[in-house]
Amino acid sequence: MYLSKTVEILKEMPVVKGAYFLPFHIDHIKNFEWDIKYESPKSITLKDRIRHLDIQSQCGPSITAFVGDTPVAVFGCFVMWHGVAEAWSIFSEKARRYPIAMTKSAISFFDTCEISFSLHRLQITVNSNDKRALSWAKYLKFESEGLMKQYSADKDDTFIMRRK
Repeated sequence: MYLSKTVEILKEMPVVKGAYFLPFHIDHIKNFEWDIKYESPKSITLKDRIRHLDIQSQCGPSITAFVGDTPVAVFGCFVMWHGVAEAWSIFSEKARRYPIAMTKSAISFFDTCEISFSLHRLQITVNSNDKRALSWAKYLKFESEGLMKQYSADKDDTFIMRRK
């Protein structure tokens, strides 16, 4: 349903040496080097996390960033209703070796989603304990609007953040 918008967004993605972008497909994460740890007793399973990701990807445009033949990040935009969407992303540890490229890619993706869907609100949720993710969200021009207790599937507290 969102494939044509995804193709439009791909045309706007920055040229990144050694990297390329494709429309997301669930097979892209079969060999994904997850940056999420699963040793906590309260953690949802990897199978559940992949199922959640698949559902999210069907509710708006989503793309996979590759370095060589390896998928390193996925960016998505869950369109909630007219004018409002929730952005999301996942990264492998390998993606963290390319902070400038991943940041430029995220900015381009989010900017293009805002334009393509005439968004007046683009929001994200960020785990309140993840200082690196919070700093990155602020760099991407998101501001915190409040703390949501036990909001994540893992029952972690998350900040709801809106793009300025």
